[in-house]
Amino acid sequence: MGDARELAGSGMALHHRGQAIGQAMKRREDPRLLTGGNRYVSDFFLPGMLEMALVRSPLAHARIRTVDASAARALPGVVAVLAAEDLGALAGPLPEGMADPRMTAAMPPPLANGVVRYVGEPVAVVLAESRYVAEDGADLVAVDFEPLDAVVDPATQMDAPVLHAHMVSNLAATVNVRVGAGRAALAEADVVVRRQLRLARVVAHPMEPRGIVAEYDAAAQTLLVHAGTQGVFGLRRSLAAWLGWSEDRIRVVAPDVGGGFGVKNRLYPEDALAVHLALQTGRPVKWAGDRYEEFVSTNQERDQVHEAAIGVTREGRIVAVVDDFIQDNGAYTHSALIVPNTTAVCIPGPYRVPHLDVVGRVVLTNKVPIGPYRGAGRPQATFVMERLLDAAADALGMDRVEIRRRNLIQPAEQPYNPGVAARDRGSPYDPGDYPACMEAALAALPKESPEPGLRVGTGLANYLEVSAGMGFEGARYQLMPSGRVRIASGAASQGQGHEITLAQIAADRLGASVDLFDIVEADTAAIGRGIGTFGSRTTVMAGNAVAEAAPLFRRAVQEAAADYLEAHVDDLEWDAAQPGVAVRGVPARALSLRALAERLERDGRPPVVVEHYFEGSRGAHAMGTHVVRVGVHPETGQVRLLDYVIAHDAGVVVNPLLVAGQIYGGTVQALGQALFEELVFSPEGQPLNTSFLDYSIPAATDFPRMALVKEQQMPSVSNPEGFKGIAEGGVMPPMAAVLSAVEQALGAGRVQLNAIPITPERVRAALVGAGGS
Repeated sequence: MGDARELAGSGMALHHRGQAIGQAMKRREDPRLLTGGNRYVSDFFLPGMLEMALVRSPLAHARIRTVDASAARALPGVVAVLAAEDLGALAGPLPEGMADPRMTAAMPPPLANGVVRYVGEPVAVVLAESRYVAEDGADLVAVDFEPLDAVVDPATQMDAPVLHAHMVSNLAATVNVRVGAGRAALAEADVVVRRQLRLARVVAHPMEPRGIVAEYDAAAQTLLVHAGTQGVFGLRRSLAAWLGWSEDRIRVVAPDVGGGFGVKNRLYPEDALAVHLALQTGRPVKWAGDRYEEFVSTNQERDQVHEAAIGVTREGRIVAVVDDFIQDNGAYTHSALIVPNTTAVCIPGPYRVPHLDVVGRVVLTNKVPIGPYRGAGRPQATFVMERLLDAAADALGMDRVEIRRRNLIQPAEQPYNPGVAARDRGSPYDPGDYPACMEAALAALPKESPEPGLRVGTGLANYLEVSAGMGFEGARYQLMPSGRVRIASGAASQGQGHEITLAQIAADRLGASVDLFDIVEADTAAIGRGIGTFGSRTTVMAGNAVAEAAPLFRRAVQEAAADYLEAHVDDLEWDAAQPGVAVRGVPARALSLRALAERLERDGRPPVVVEHYFEGSRGAHAMGTHVVRVGVHPETGQVRLLDYVIAHDAGVVVNPLLVAGQIYGGTVQALGQALFEELVFSPEGQPLNTSFLDYSIPAATDFPRMALVKEQQMPSVSNPEGFKGIAEGGVMPPMAAVLSAVEQALGAGRVQLNAIPITPERVRAALVGAGGS
């Protein structure tokens, strides 16, 4: 049927905008979600279903002497209690889903096997007729622990005690990204400024905790899994590898998923255990986590300490940036080097950095493992670069905005190549007018008004959002008997609004109404292959697949209709009004999609189906600027957000309503991390604030007046449709912008704030340290 790009010639030119793309359309799933028609994992209640509860370690590091499950097994309603010794060959480490040759892997087992390495690690699992009985049974399991010294500080405990017997130290990997002369170039700078920068450990907390339901069909020897996951194909692949099965025996479906943010994108111990117990009992098995379990068992993130330096000329031009950082990786390595490598690669951001040397050490500790969380290393990189620029400006006596003007990449320099090697996931930048974006955000900030009792300051931060444009994603168009068109994708929405976004793209490419299309996602039975939704990739990857498949589908419809209309396929044209096809010049000889579907079904012919995959080779780059005005109460250290302006170049925008929601949502998350969020640990590795009573997340009353500047959107050259990512840009700059604003309020150059969150206690300590009050 020809190549998609060839067939796009008939009214499907690159960046063509029709009646749907660019329109603010409401999410399709909202009526279902608002009226209780949704179905999450917790809503599954199947005949004969059993439920799981986990016995979790109360210690960060300990040897397991014995596990006594006799009392639990005697409890009425308990079906089984398993410890590691009961898993046989499956007791070993879970499969390594993201191997990296630079890293010494240390994968978690389904159940702790001899040693526990963080508070919350599963030690035993109780299966019962209800969750209530399972929890009661878990309370009856007696575990005898021998406490061991905990590794809590990755800087001072890198060498001992060693957490894994196959490793010589707790250093799991080192990443190094170098451009130009690296750190040797610092000697060429007129001024060198150094800062130690800290980002706290945070918890993602999607609204819906993790969960899974596993059903085994013994007759067919197949497994059906419903899981709150961001990647059904990845979960299927990992389960198959763990079980030693072929993937075609496993179907994974994601029902409604209440948020993901990157942390629902791996095989967790609970997933493996639910599947194993379903196979063993022949009954459906469900596990639905609770909020405490989100604190002690789900991937966490940030938790980096940077020793960073910037060298500049007297005119404020960047000469070199050098950064040595430590990533506290927690107890295991299941996410490989995604977070630290992304941090290292993304530090230059939208600036000219001729010489760069970044070394990141990944150290294992007795904490919940690190994994990608919205931004996945990019917020850390933005924080480092923007804080260094502020420090350099202060050292030069230069305005903080002016130093950015002198170093932003100019439009004439695009496509700019930052010099990062392809092996480190570096690639040339997309076109963009970075200076104009920054100036637009600054111009949109409302005029300052008096704030009695507060010291007012303004800060800004620029960023470059690199979308995950590599790999592939597909679209499977099928003409249904009703005449509607079903489009299946391997993507997996967790609230992003894919149902309307992908329908808008298809509608434009086929010249049809968005109401013609039904979008099906997150089901391994619906399309041949897929990757999933993370890294701001769905519109870029699945959106291009939908766009490229549209002319192929149109051609397939014309071929199927040619016999019925007794015409050559080239004499048929797409009739958007019906929708359907008609003989060119003879509009009376036409066939609607519904009529065609009915005839194909009547004649026993297969339906019209087209499956197409878009392959990406490089990421898309979206630049933006955040400007914030804060008020600081000098006596209490309380920081109040007053005004917030965002400018973001999102490339070709499919749905501005959803784009705004994604940007605002990411910004809100990062403002929480700037001001409140930090998971605190004792010297023994105990997390001390594992509820929302102690772990603060932002509320509606904490946020300022916010505005999104609709600046010119410059299409990406990394993909035919010109899409750029938007889901993670909002989370990248707020932390640096807020600290900059607070410093300005208290006296830039006099007060240094180098750690987040910037709590009232830290504000007061900085003021006292500077001799202020």
